Amino acid sequence: MKIKTVMLFGLIVAGSLLYAGGENGSAGESGYKTGGFFGLRGSYVFTLQSSIIGWPGGGYYDDNYDGNGGSFGIHLGGQEGQWRATLAYEYFDKDDQNYDLFLGQIDYLFLPNPGIVQPYIGLDAGYINYETPGADDSGGLAYGAATGITFAVSDHFDLDVGVRYLFATQDEVDHLGTVTFGFNYFY
Repeated sequence: MKIKTVMLFGLIVAGSLLYAGGENGSAGESGYKTGGFFGLRGSYVFTLQSSIIGWPGGGYYDDNYDGNGGSFGIHLGGQEGQWRATLAYEYFDKDDQNYDLFLGQIDYLFLPNPGIVQPYIGLDAGYINYETPGADDSGGLAYGAATGITFAVSDHFDLDVGVRYLFATQDEVDHLGTVTFGFNYFY
């Protein structure tokens, strides 16, 4: 629990430093928004490949768990032209399997003349803490890529839909795939 508190605090501090300038999410000369943002994220985890399954009464056995379900999170970031940087926290809990994911993301919005729809590609890296009953908590590096579309609702609000696929360095988690739905407020 201590590491989660420290990482969440770090997320808040680092996210506040990502403010990229600009005024209230206004579009610069390039047509892309510029400024800091924060938001909420919901994800559908379509695959969580794990090698440990916990028994409700304790103990565990080594097998492949391919879980799915919903997760939720928060994120803070900054955008400058076609680049945006985000720090995010996500939580998943289903079938006695749960994880905390702390993630840094760099996205490139690649449409040359942005309008309401802005597709992006990005790289992700962070830390995942995986827990299941009867086994020790397991933490390690998570890294991968994402792609999606941002919909500019107004100067202050964006909706984001994307797909993310991560690999993990620990023995207990092999990979994690999600479809994400985000809501961003530019300040």
